[in-house]
Amino acid sequence: MLWTLGRFPALHHQQIYRAEDLPAVGGPVLVLGAGVYGDGEPTELLQGRLRTALNLYQHGKIRWFLVSGDNRHPSYNEPQAMRRWLVKQGVPPTRIVSDYAGLRTWDSLKRARAVFGQRQVVIVTSDFHLPRALYLADHLGLQAWGVPASTENRPPVNRVRYWLREYVARHLALWDVWFPPDTRLGPREPTPDDWDQAS
Repeated sequence: MLWTLGRFPALHHQQIYRAEDLPAVGGPVLVLGAGVYGDGEPTELLQGRLRTALNLYQHGKIRWFLVSGDNRHPSYNEPQAMRRWLVKQGVPPTRIVSDYAGLRTWDSLKRARAVFGQRQVVIVTSDFHLPRALYLADHLGLQAWGVPASTENRPPVNRVRYWLREYVARHLALWDVWFPPDTRLGPREPTPDDWDQAS
C-alpha cells in the first residue's frame, strides 16, 4: 500500500512538468481516455485532460495529438469524442490521430510505440493517474514526459472515488509489468510525422 501510493510518484517526479515548464519536445501528446457521457460528449474529467493537451499545442510544446481510448462497443467511442472536441477548439483534423483500441493504460502506451511508431511522447492524463502511466511507459521502453490535468476542482466525493480506483489500478500495473498482457496490435499506422516527411 505504501509503495504504490508513495513510491510511484517518487520514481517519476522528474518526468512530471507543469504545462508552462515543459520543454518544446515537438512530437505528439498522448491523451488518455476517461469516459464519455450518453450523448457522446467527453466527461468533465476527460475535458480537463483535453484542455491541458490543447494548451500544450497552442503554446508550441507539441505538434500533434494521439487520442487513445475505449471503443469496444459501437455506441461508446472515447477517441471520437476527443477528436470532435479538439476540432471544435480549432485543431486541424490532420493534427489528430485516433487510437480506438486503447482499452487500458497499458494498451494505449504499448500501441503508441508498436502501432504508431513513437519512441518519445508527452503523456497528458489526470494528476492521480499520471505516475502510473509514466511507470508503465518506462517499462514499455518509451521516453515520456508527463503533464497532469488537475482534479482539484472536482467534488471531494469524486476525488475519493478516483483515488480508491487508482489504488487498485496501481497494483494491476505491477501485475502488468510482471506478466505483460496481450495487447491488440496491428500494422504500423501513419502519423503526422510521416505526412510531414513526405511533403
